[in-house]
Amino acid sequence: MPERIMPGLGLRAFYDPGQRNWGTSVSEDLRRISALLQARAASRSTPLPTTGSAGQILIVPAAAGANANAVALWDEIAGFPAWVFLPPQEGWQVWIADEALHVRFTGGAWVEVPRPGVVRIRTLTGASHTLEAVDLGSIIEATGSSAVTVTIPTEGSVPFETGTLINITQVGSGATTLQAAAGVSLNGVAGGSVELTGQWSGAALTKRGADAWIIQGALAGAVA
Repeated sequence: MPERIMPGLGLRAFYDPGQRNWGTSVSEDLRRISALLQARAASRSTPLPTTGSAGQILIVPAAAGANANAVALWDEIAGFPAWVFLPPQEGWQVWIADEALHVRFTGGAWVEVPRPGVVRIRTLTGASHTLEAVDLGSIIEATGSSAVTVTIPTEGSVPFETGTLINITQVGSGATTLQAAAGVSLNGVAGGSVELTGQWSGAALTKRGADAWIIQGALAGAVA
């Protein structure tokens, strides 16, 4: 029976008796299991040192030029100490020690896994923001004195799951507007938009279906 790739972690199995290099394959797969079973990494923001330490596991920072977002472990390649990179698959979860939280790989990024009763707060200081995967389950605070627009992207751009909840709060004096991108409906209005009532007001965005969102809260008027 020829060797084949198994579902899940992509491990190899079902070797023919005496198949050449099967020992190497098994060793590489055991290393993969060791790194990903109850996976944990020291950091996802620390740049990889040129030389690691025995057993060290990091997630390559998203801004890195090579192997971005990969799970990196310091081990050996061909008998020489080296970084081994495991490209992440959709749905992988890793405990990040220096942040004391779990992250999940989704939509091409490592996103914090929401914890019951704990909500992440993200601060906006620019004039515009398009929702991204990392905003899932968070509170977005617009803190500036200038107007800011928050845009809901299409499902093709950011595949939020149905039931996604994101809260928006206007902390600063700058008017905050929520708008749907072309092809997205907000309260049933295609490409609709609405402004919050003012400082310290807020609203909840919920995805109810494919490119369909609902907004509820302190709105200055109807979505139009």
